[in-house]
Amino acid sequence: MKKTLLLFGASALLLSSCDTSSQDSYQTIPYEEYNLIVDNQDMEAPAQASYGSYVVKFIMSKNVIDIKSSDIIINNQKRSFETDTMKLRSKVFNVEGLGMAENYMFSKSGPTSVGSPASNLNGTLVWYYVPSGTSILSPDYTVTVGQRLDLSYTLNDRYSVQTFWPTAFYRGQTVAVEGAESYSSKSSDYLTQIDFEKKTASIYVYNAELSADQDKNFPKVIRFEDIPVVFNHEGFTITSATPKTTVLGKKDNQTAMVDSVGFAATDFTLELTSKDMTDINIYYKLNGKSVNFRGCSILKAN
Repeated sequence: MKKTLLLFGASALLLSSCDTSSQDSYQTIPYEEYNLIVDNQDMEAPAQASYGSYVVKFIMSKNVIDIKSSDIIINNQKRSFETDTMKLRSKVFNVEGLGMAENYMFSKSGPTSVGSPASNLNGTLVWYYVPSGTSILSPDYTVTVGQRLDLSYTLNDRYSVQTFWPTAFYRGQTVAVEGAESYSSKSSDYLTQIDFEKKTASIYVYNAELSADQDKNFPKVIRFEDIPVVFNHEGFTITSATPKTTVLGKKDNQTAMVDSVGFAATDFTLELTSKDMTDINIYYKLNGKSVNFRGCSILKAN
């Protein structure tokens, strides 16, 4: 297997500068992340989700970083915080089919800086899957990686905050069951698009393989859409007994998602199953089969 080492910041927008007072060179990297916010004092309050901006400053000569955040919205109020410098730790691990990858981790117990409203911060710079194709409707794509910021921390001694991406691409394993027959495949990929303003979600399935003798005309792209997003105290659920189902086809001689008579999903449920909100479990019934997909949106050790 070809060994590939994915280095810090390789896919991010790097802005290099130099501190003239100390001659330390550094890079600043902006990250736009969604935040899941849970109220640890009011057990009846539903969780909230909002965008926030984080700027990571990496001082290369000292192997440390600090973070400045802004526009984290809780109860319609903007919050922000800064951190002291934090030592970077690295972890190299093997990824099936890609070789060696390297994540960078950091943490700060107690307040992130003097007077900061944030505390007990843990973070990792992780590599996430990026499909590269002609359009979102294309089943022909290559998969590369980008870098994002996995952060968890406490805000105002009250709110637990976890960063995540509502639009994420997942790779994993699908198991389809029909009667006593079961079929497993790693050929299918999934893309989530969650609109928290409309509180609906769309899920794309690419290159689904649900049986060994599957018809060659089986749809290459399937989309479940208009699925309600309902918040509870710990997070949110995405579920529908009858999600709108469309498949890749032609409309007015153009590639489009079209209705397919007699081909509709039922009993759809999507769950985010890991604390960092990168592992996923999807279940639905389609074409006479019970389908279960378990996958992840970031590179993790085998």
